[in-house]
Amino acid sequence: DHSAIPVKVVCDDVADINMQNASVVVMNYTLQFIPLETRLNLLNKIQTGLHAGGAFLLSEKIVVDDKEENQGLIDLHHEFKRLNGYNDLEIAQKRSAIENVLVPETQEKHIERLYQAGFKSVQQISQALNFVTFLAIK
Repeated sequence: DHSAIPVKVVCDDVADINMQNASVVVMNYTLQFIPLETRLNLLNKIQTGLHAGGAFLLSEKIVVDDKEENQGLIDLHHEFKRLNGYNDLEIAQKRSAIENVLVPETQEKHIERLYQAGFKSVQQISQALNFVTFLAIK
């Protein structure tokens, strides 16, 4: 036994999970696929399922308001994909497949919604290009 801390890993539809007395909830690149109108309800459910002082780690792709800056981040991400073996056709096909399915939002909107969901503290703790991670504490 390497740890005295019990860990429960759940692989399921996030909308169907009944969270209770959780210490930490991690949501990596998932919220962006949830319909805009149900995102706050899901975050409320997560916040309610955490115990006092519990942590929520949310990683998401973001957009920035400045169109040139946003396009620059997208271009850098595509170059990263090329450097990792993807060709232009594969990049275009992936972009087409997720268009209007993956709906990213601004950093500010994510922070605002986390506070609306009842989190007491929200910090952006990491960013690589247009991918960020937030730490929200109940």
